[in-house]
Amino acid sequence: MQLIVLVGGLAVVVAVTVILLLRADLTDVEYWKSLGYPGVLFLSFLGAVSMVLPVPGLIAMCGVSLALNPFILGVLHGLGEAAGETSAYAVGYGGGPVLEKRRFYRKAKKWMEKRGTVALFAISAIPNPFVDIVGIAAGAVRYPFKRFLVTVWVGKTIKGLLVAYTCHYGVDISIDLLPWVSA
Repeated sequence: MQLIVLVGGLAVVVAVTVILLLRADLTDVEYWKSLGYPGVLFLSFLGAVSMVLPVPGLIAMCGVSLALNPFILGVLHGLGEAAGETSAYAVGYGGGPVLEKRRFYRKAKKWMEKRGTVALFAISAIPNPFVDIVGIAAGAVRYPFKRFLVTVWVGKTIKGLLVAYTCHYGVDISIDLLPWVSA
């Protein structure tokens, strides 16, 4: 039964991701600018929930940061990605009994119990593809969901703020320093 839940959860995530990617051009920054802050929140959520297919959430947010407030963008990015990462947690939670039979499970459980909060925060605060693996591990070992959500939200918000401010001010600086770059 747990294997069916695990496979079903993965199938839902893949199906939703494929449908959303087929319906819109997610790389069109002008489209996301027109949607404003709700669009950034949605794109951040979509980027985090799509474990299988890459969604250019940070790249689009970087483009949008030229037109919108970078602080609000960073906070919305953190909220959207933290909500999206619950899919990885749910996959691990549903597949926990299946994963318990694997050799790495005891090590992962001990590691998450000792260093789970630090690992979740560090993995969430930097752009990397391993956040889903850690989220699945957190769900599999029944890491407290509220702590998971808050830790990931803080890390993702810090990452979002860094990217939004870097893009916002970095592009302004590069335009001033490089005369051949047009605005």
